[in-house]
Amino acid sequence: MHLEELRIYQIAIKLRKEIYKEAKLIPNNWKNDDVRQVKRSSSSIPSNIAEGFGRRYYPKDFVRFLSITMASCDETKNHTQALTDDGHLTQEKTDYFWKSHKDLSIRIGNLITYLRKKHNLPPQLIPQ
Repeated sequence: MHLEELRIYQIAIKLRKEIYKEAKLIPNNWKNDDVRQVKRSSSSIPSNIAEGFGRRYYPKDFVRFLSITMASCDETKNHTQALTDDGHLTQEKTDYFWKSHKDLSIRIGNLITYLRKKHNLPPQLIPQ
């Protein structure tokens, strides 16, 4: 299997593109901290999936990167809400992003659960 075939990666790339598209519509977007942060965090999602996938032969590492990916999903949700609160995104667009990130988080969580069971990993890995 190749990274590009991984469904969570495909979803993450699509969401990143959509967030970047919306960010371009925000006036003076390069001056807005929330715009920079939402772009950074939304880019972090597929990047961490890719790095974890690259370590797929080391299941603990893969799970660790997927956990980081889930945190980036939550961070992106936070920044989209801030942009909505400031009037830069419609509530409809924010709801769409939140729903999409929730779906992605569930899929990532399912993959983490699968990997933990398959490789007999503990339910929670404690960072070293």
